[in-house]
Amino acid sequence: MSNDDDKYFSNVLKRLSDDEKKVLKYFITYRSVGELLAVRELRGLYKVRDPTKIIAKLIDLGILSRGVGCYNISGKFLSYLRRRGGKLET
Repeated sequence: MSNDDDKYFSNVLKRLSDDEKKVLKYFITYRSVGELLAVRELRGLYKVRDPTKIIAKLIDLGILSRGVGCYNISGKFLSYLRRRGGKLET
């Protein structure tokens, strides 16, 4: 199963926009962030134009998940990163 996940996430990463990559790197660094704080920081500090829309897309792709009042990096994606030695590059 992890081989299928690896192929899936590898293909997804190749198609991410620059802003989507910024959001992903933010969540790789901070893992779990409150909804309001994440949107505020991504917009203000990281200059992401529409963080809410991008977060929703990354949730749909299985990269992020939504908790109670927070966003998290998904377990499957975190496992994928660990298998790759923590490297995001494809």
